[in-house]
Amino acid sequence: MFIGHYGLSYIVKKERREIPLWLLFTSVQLLDLVAFTLVFFGIENASYAPSENPFFRNQLFLPYSHSLSGAILISAAVFMIFWLNKNKSWAWILSLCVLSHWFIDLVVHTNDLSIFFGSINVGLGLWNYPYVAYATEILFLLIGWLLLKKRNVVSVVLLLLLIGGFSEMLFGKEPEAMKHSASLRSMAVLISNCLFILIAYFSEGKTERNRLFMKTNS
Repeated sequence: MFIGHYGLSYIVKKERREIPLWLLFTSVQLLDLVAFTLVFFGIENASYAPSENPFFRNQLFLPYSHSLSGAILISAAVFMIFWLNKNKSWAWILSLCVLSHWFIDLVVHTNDLSIFFGSINVGLGLWNYPYVAYATEILFLLIGWLLLKKRNVVSVVLLLLLIGGFSEMLFGKEPEAMKHSASLRSMAVLISNCLFILIAYFSEGKTERNRLFMKTNS
């Protein structure tokens, strides 16, 4: 799943207002941030393959970042970071947000998610129905955004960028250079996710978005 993960961020933010939205955005997408960093360095792989189904144009081999075992380890690392910084309630919530990525992906991926670092592949395959999968992601994002009930110009722009970027990725024409370079593809994913996180940071008030730093220094 792509932008659907951000829908969970909005839902969690509604219940735990003290956690900055940008931090929730980072948590739910951390596995992808790790994955495409590893792709950039040639450790994992994401290649282009022509397909009528836009979800299958990315042939993914992510045995470390997107195995259940890898997800648990990354989640545990996030838990320890916040626990040691005495943000114990945040440690549980943010680590579960990280882990949620794998279980949400399980719904949409075909048989390319592994349990143990490339072994025992699973996936329920919603991507086999591209328009249903596309609508599901947007619906999940919109539900979270509407439940949060936080409306400002930056928040609306962020929502439109998420939907527009996702739609362009699926139905737009990909540049030829991107098709033949895993490094360029990984950089595009990393930059877009970092942009969304940055906009989420500015969608909140100064006190709210800096709460992590104030809590850490208190």
